Amino acid sequence: MTDATHPVTQSALETFTRDYFNGLGASIQDSGNRWQVRLPSHVNVAFADSQDFEVLLGERDADLDDDGLVLSPESEFAQQLLDEAVEMAPIGQLALTTNLIDGGHRYPSWVTESNVSVEDSSFTPYYDRTAICVFVKIGVETVSEYQTQFLEAVTVDVESEQPLPGISEILVEGFFAPGESLSSETTEYGIDESLEVSSEKLASAISAGQKAAVEAVRDEITEVRQSASRSADSEFEEYRQLQEQRINELREKINRLSERLRDLTTDVDGAESQQQRVEVLEKRRELKNEKEELETELDELLQEKKSGFAKEREKIYERHAIETTTKPVASTLVAYERGEIELSVSQGGRTDTVRAPYAIGAGVTDDVTCKSCQELLSETNHLSVTPDGIGCRSCR
Repeated sequence: MTDATHPVTQSALETFTRDYFNGLGASIQDSGNRWQVRLPSHVNVAFADSQDFEVLLGERDADLDDDGLVLSPESEFAQQLLDEAVEMAPIGQLALTTNLIDGGHRYPSWVTESNVSVEDSSFTPYYDRTAICVFVKIGVETVSEYQTQFLEAVTVDVESEQPLPGISEILVEGFFAPGESLSSETTEYGIDESLEVSSEKLASAISAGQKAAVEAVRDEITEVRQSASRSADSEFEEYRQLQEQRINELREKINRLSERLRDLTTDVDGAESQQQRVEVLEKRRELKNEKEELETELDELLQEKKSGFAKEREKIYERHAIETTTKPVASTLVAYERGEIELSVSQGGRTDTVRAPYAIGAGVTDDVTCKSCQELLSETNHLSVTPDGIGCRSCR
């Protein structure tokens, strides 16, 4: 999983904004906590009404002109700026080469978790491939209570839709961090046929990236779901107890009304006048109606209880059910090389070589089996160098 979020600090925001304005060809007159910005005549932006405007770095003060813009992590202008930057350049391009990442190779777990030492490594490129790195915003929320967001960087090969987490890590940590500037080698990589991708393949790859992003935060989503479920359990239990309490109250009221009705029956028989008899009969009718209403309510509650309060349970759990949404907010097409890596490894004074399919930035791309026993090499079944040559933990 590659978390693509960065702390929205004042310094990071100022660095991004300065780079963004420079990219638009703007001139910036820096006066401490204020910038006087002038945009080229051909540039139109949604956050400013004119080509000349003032930006205050930090919170608004009384001296700022009404047309001035406030740049701070919580300001409306900062959000407008980020949204517009994404809209203007939703898809970038980058060529990932050995020189660009300082020639370092990513060794597989069946090497790093073994007792062998890598004496030397070399990469032979065979062909170029195109991947897309997608920044996916994932929203997890319930109608009632929870709202959590993640921003995941996911890279997938456009053709195979194979996830390439190593490339995501390199891009996020080395190139997409605030204040990082790309080398000339990346910016010189223009739009050419190698990075032309059909809209259908692009849409399919981005969709695969969204699914991979959700899978990357599956544990976090499960935690939110469990927390929401606990809240639903608690709310339902509270409802159940209230209904049990109401059932007991109704039974007590019905019993008291029954006793009063019995007393009124006696009063009817002992009435001393017709007027008194009529009043007692009217009162008895009122109490009988009240008793019938309470009995109806009690019957309904007992029926609900018999069903386990199913209707209310469904309503509560539906209200706490989580909804997961994904939105690709930006993406970069990445040209990278695939080929073969050769590792010279040694152990106990013995040296041998092992080859594996490899991609720049991604590392070993396919499963590799042991030369001796054909078992799959893995973190637990790691590489070894035996007197007979390359082996693994299974055949050692």
